[in-house]
Amino acid sequence: MFYIAVLLFLGVVAARWASWREAERHGDTVSTRRWEISVFYRDDEFIGWVTSGAPSLDGYARVLAPFDFALFVCLTGALAAASLAAAEALHFPQSGRWVLVLIPLAYGAADFVEDRILLRLIAAGGASQSEVLGLKKATLMKFVTLGAAVGQTLILLLWLVVA
Repeated sequence: MFYIAVLLFLGVVAARWASWREAERHGDTVSTRRWEISVFYRDDEFIGWVTSGAPSLDGYARVLAPFDFALFVCLTGALAAASLAAAEALHFPQSGRWVLVLIPLAYGAADFVEDRILLRLIAAGGASQSEVLGLKKATLMKFVTLGAAVGQTLILLLWLVVA
């Protein structure tokens, strides 16, 4: 399981590098990925961008699918595999180890939902304030679940080091 975790972490690095390279080709709005890294933007700012017909809309969509999809799939798998590898090394009961994949899977689901909302709003060429609120909630859920998944993995790895 350890080697799978390492391989998937390398996949995270490769997907992040590829998404950065693609994003750089489409300007600041895409390269900063501002709609995914914060919930502190004005609703009308997002609505104005998504209704503008700017070339950055297509660029953003090209980064989300497939690059961001690959990134969150690899990160979800890496966090789950690392947690399972640490649990195995700590001799956790095998019948209960599956629980450790739930938090990383929650992160993957949250990131997937956020990306789908963004892609739908970009494709629609518009958004209401309630749709922007839904996007912000999805982004916040992504951050909460990512923090929990990383926290779980780090706690298990630290426990392994001190055990």
